[in-house]
Amino acid sequence: MPNWKRIKLNKFEFPKVVNYSKDYIKFDKQLPKGVKLKRIDKVKNNLIIDALNEDIVGIGQLFTSQVMKSFNAGIGLYTPNDVKVSEPIRIQFNIDKENPTVLDHNVIYAEENSQVSILFDYYTDDSVEGFHNGITKVYAKENSIVNIIKIQRMNDKSHNFDSNIAYVEGRGQVNWISIELGSHVSGSSFATFLKNELSEGNLSSVYLGDGHRRMDLEYSMIHQGRRSISNIETQGVLMDHARKVFRGNLDFKRGARHSNGSETEYAVLLDPTVVAHSIPALLCDEDDVQGEHAASAGQIDDNQLFYLMSRGLTEREAKKLIVEASFKPTLDKLNDFNLEDLRDDINKEIDRRLMNV
Repeated sequence: MPNWKRIKLNKFEFPKVVNYSKDYIKFDKQLPKGVKLKRIDKVKNNLIIDALNEDIVGIGQLFTSQVMKSFNAGIGLYTPNDVKVSEPIRIQFNIDKENPTVLDHNVIYAEENSQVSILFDYYTDDSVEGFHNGITKVYAKENSIVNIIKIQRMNDKSHNFDSNIAYVEGRGQVNWISIELGSHVSGSSFATFLKNELSEGNLSSVYLGDGHRRMDLEYSMIHQGRRSISNIETQGVLMDHARKVFRGNLDFKRGARHSNGSETEYAVLLDPTVVAHSIPALLCDEDDVQGEHAASAGQIDDNQLFYLMSRGLTEREAKKLIVEASFKPTLDKLNDFNLEDLRDDINKEIDRRLMNV
């Protein structure tokens, strides 16, 4: 097993995998002509099948190998040339006692000049000790745009592991939104390969760690094409005894001249008992590139807190307002995909978690 010393995963054992019987594809409108959306076990498209069999290394080889061999859910999505899917496709996994494990293998293949948005939502019933281990593969061809929203709001008895990888061709664009709110242990990995000229990758994420939660977050942008563009923006909050390690990587390969990448992570620490590790990395094998990285962690500014309390807010209310304001830019992006109802649910969950601030 991989030794995740920062989240103490060295003695972890995989649970027994059982069938996932629920209907998880939530899209009740007519798909544009040529778009194929199927459960992964029903896929017949050869491009999707080839991608399904392509192995990757994500958080740990044993985790991705388990999904490759034993997946019990997932989707295959194919969008042909010049087709735009205007409404987001919702993939919702409700993990309960009858369906305690989700191993989803997802493949999204976007041909030239196509556009599509997909939401993946993982949530549990309060009583279940859930387990999620997944792989999502994205293939974005020339001038295509793929938006992927990942929301993880499992309960504090569950485990979540999620490996994501994207291959972006010339002038294509993959935009990730990651919202990490739950699980006792959560590991997530996003790797975006910017393969050709003017390919672009963006990742906006928020995380909230409370109780004894442990999180390992790894975000990588690998620049291979000329004038490729990447941006990583992460905002997090830790409280109680939560632990987090953030690893952000900008990797400029030979041939990526005139490329531009940036990454930032800001963590708000609400209690002195939290542990926050931030490891931003900048790797470069090419001249004439621009890479920027920054990471900071600290308590809420006393002057800001005093100002809000002087306006009649309690300390708890003031801290909650500051935290919610830091999450707002990322959560507001859900409105761009007509996901206002889901944003309201997320805000309620954040409010509930912050009640003990």
